[in-house]
Amino acid sequence: MLSGNLEYTMSSLPNLTFSNSEATQHEVSLLFQKYALSNQKSGDIIAMLNDESAKFLSTGSRKMFQNIQLNTIHQEEFHTHKLPAVAKFSKFMWQLKHEIKHYREAKASAGNQAKATYVFIENLPKDPLQAEIQLLKLQWQKLEQFSIGNYANLTVIILYKLKLQVLLRWWHFNTENGFKVFQDTLKKA
Repeated sequence: MLSGNLEYTMSSLPNLTFSNSEATQHEVSLLFQKYALSNQKSGDIIAMLNDESAKFLSTGSRKMFQNIQLNTIHQEEFHTHKLPAVAKFSKFMWQLKHEIKHYREAKASAGNQAKATYVFIENLPKDPLQAEIQLLKLQWQKLEQFSIGNYANLTVIILYKLKLQVLLRWWHFNTENGFKVFQDTLKKA
């Protein structure tokens, strides 16, 4: 993809904005593919980022970078991470997941519980897709907040990777597939 050092890699990566537009998706994908090595044909943008970043990281930092994933960042092992922004985001994600769990339990009990107070999800839309997008936006905003003051270090590339994973999750939402999954779930229930 890129040559030089980690700072050059960071400055060469596509700018990420919280957008689901086809133009943004195309631009990010195209830039990653344009700079990818010829052996990276899968189109897996995260794998490309991992490979390129690994060139400029120590063995320990490389393992750390590759182990941090949006779907596991909430785990306790990350709560005490040596990078403060990672530890803070990990704790935020843990709190968010628990708040969502309590929200869904309260919703399922149909008012048998007193109205709970939520820090992060007070006004989730009733539409599941819109609720998920709102949760992704909340995660994006936290990552943006934790990025302040980090410009060319390990923290910033980790936060970039997490932001990219937030976007990729959003970009892979598909109404037809989601409805099929919903119908299959109803059949099993």
